[in-house]
Amino acid sequence: MRSLILTTIVLFAVYQAVDADGLIAFHPNFCNDSPGKCTENLVCSDSEILVPKGSLCGYCDDCYRKLNEGEACRSRFFGGGPFRGKCVDGLECNAEGKCSKVLLI
Repeated sequence: MRSLILTTIVLFAVYQAVDADGLIAFHPNFCNDSPGKCTENLVCSDSEILVPKGSLCGYCDDCYRKLNEGEACRSRFFGGGPFRGKCVDGLECNAEGKCSKVLLI
């Protein structure tokens, strides 16, 4: 019985911390200290793509993992936090959450 109560409390706390988009909600002032603390001249590895203003708070550039055709381009887990991948040029994240060729209509 004690473990059931503890489990219920933990699940409720996690539920309260997740926002409507399925991301972990941070303290309202979480990003206030971020401006001006960016890495200058950020260089990504060959397996990464430079994403301007791609950091969690949107102040700094960041490196995301390159995703090829068929790779998952969204987090699979509810509340899993921001996804750190980007489809390579010529691909887009489709409705199924996978990188696929851009369809021109």
